Amino acid sequence: MLAWVLLVANLPTIVCTICSAFLAYKEKPQWVWFAGLAVLAGIGGLVMLSVVHAQQLAWRA
Repeated sequence: MLAWVLLVANLPTIVCTICSAFLAYKEKPQWVWFAGLAVLAGIGGLVMLSVVHAQQLAWRA
């Protein structure tokens, strides 16, 4: 259960990181935006985990 919560909370970060890596590989200037969005999505994922009380889910598993 906790693994799925972690995956879903960090899915935007994973997608933005993959997109920025792909755009950097293709030498397109938009990769900077996706890298910035990956950082913001990571922060959002951490906030989401604190909201759903992921520590309590870990203790129950």
